[in-house]
Amino acid sequence: MGIRVDFTDVKGGFEPIPEGKYDATVFEVEQRISQSSGQPYLNWQFKIQGGEFDGRRAFYMTSLQPQALWKLKQVLSNLGFDEEALSGDFELDPSELAGLECTVVIAHEQYQGETRDRVVEVLEMGNADNGDVDLYR
Repeated sequence: MGIRVDFTDVKGGFEPIPEGKYDATVFEVEQRISQSSGQPYLNWQFKIQGGEFDGRRAFYMTSLQPQALWKLKQVLSNLGFDEEALSGDFELDPSELAGLECTVVIAHEQYQGETRDRVVEVLEMGNADNGDVDLYR
């Protein structure tokens, strides 16, 4: 016996989230290894809070290479971590990041001919004014 499914009003995929600033929470952070470089990075998954795109997910990556740790430090600071704690040796448990609030800046990129949204910056919560957005890539 099969499963009956009605695809009558189903449209293809998600439309990209419009470029701008959105309040969000950290949904999940997972350490991964880059297929291209073989180096570790953190894959961040954010969940948009409120508005038309409530519940949608947006993604971000931070390298764990020494020359790129400034970006991870900036993200953690904007998530409310103490600057003093971030000034030396620091042990990070990615599973403890879920639920932290922030504002994400979303921009668009082309990937295999499709427009996709991606997080380009993580800011302190409360910066989602959706006014003029300086989208640096």
